[in-house]
Amino acid sequence: MRSKCRCSLRTRGCIINTGATVDHDNVLGDAVHVSPGAHLGGGVQVGANSWIGIGASVREQISIGSHVIVGAGAAVVDDVGDNIQVVGVPARPLT
Repeated sequence: MRSKCRCSLRTRGCIINTGATVDHDNVLGDAVHVSPGAHLGGGVQVGANSWIGIGASVREQISIGSHVIVGAGAAVVDDVGDNIQVVGVPARPLT
């Protein structure tokens, strides 16, 4: 993992799995799970209790809300609100 990830001292339960890459200046909320092979570009913010799926990519400067699921292999190129599941390339809400 290459990281200058800022997780505050109050952040609890973050998991950044083997093979995941987290670039500079990211902010992760409580209980965020970054799956194997996932990539977070620089300046990404991820809200509490969100999950980034295996092999998913999140472009730099993107904001992902709380309680979000990013599907495996998804490419997130736009901000994602709270309580949403996104899948695909580019990532779109699951209906």
